[in-house]
Amino acid sequence: MLQDFFLNLSSSLNSLPVISIWLLQIIFCYLSILLSLKFFGKTGIYVYVSIAIILANIQVLKVVEFPFFPEPMALGTILFISIFLCTDILNEYYDKKSATKCIYLGISAYLFSTIIMFLTISFNPIDPSIHQNWGWSYEMHQSITTIFLPQFPIIAASICAFFLSQKLDIFIFSYLKNKDNSKLWLRNNVSTIISQFIDNLIFSILAFNILSSNPVPLFDLIVSYGIGIYLIRIILSLFDTIFIYIAKNFLPKNID
Repeated sequence: MLQDFFLNLSSSLNSLPVISIWLLQIIFCYLSILLSLKFFGKTGIYVYVSIAIILANIQVLKVVEFPFFPEPMALGTILFISIFLCTDILNEYYDKKSATKCIYLGISAYLFSTIIMFLTISFNPIDPSIHQNWGWSYEMHQSITTIFLPQFPIIAASICAFFLSQKLDIFIFSYLKNKDNSKLWLRNNVSTIISQFIDNLIFSILAFNILSSNPVPLFDLIVSYGIGIYLIRIILSLFDTIFIYIAKNFLPKNID
């Protein structure tokens, strides 16, 4: 009965404009970051990033039509950009070491989940002709395999883009903070916008062109993943400036 509720809810949301669901996810992600910080300190941020990087790499497999852009666009952008807010919060209110640690924890969580799910689909599924009451399990195995079978282009591109862009983000943020500690809005936006360009460039070219067995034409890639998604990332980067200031009020009393 609960499953029917979520199916009906999902159907209702499907009828909404894409932008509405997009905004719901933005609000949910940013509030989750603030609440994680409030109740668990930087440990909460570590957990959020570890979960976000896993889910973002699943979301990116789904492509939807987005208003104002001629080509369909892959999901995952909101989760990815929210990770930059997390490292900026750690860099600002804790230290550079904590932000760097967050990168390695995120990559470790992604690799761990990839290996675990690969081992999961490696188990031989039951024969539905023998175990007729468990036929749904075979169908579930097929679905899990479709989603979690490791795709080298996605894995390699995601790790390379994530690592390099996050390291650059932390470096620029720290550099600007040392130059002028008063302009939080400046270092937050400059570091994120530049590093997002690098992340977008590396991931899209590696995942969907260089390493792909079915390369997306460069023009379509530039329009949909290059210009389109990068413009969205810039908007989100400007928007998350509000939340990095608000985050100060969500710091736990005893900073861990």
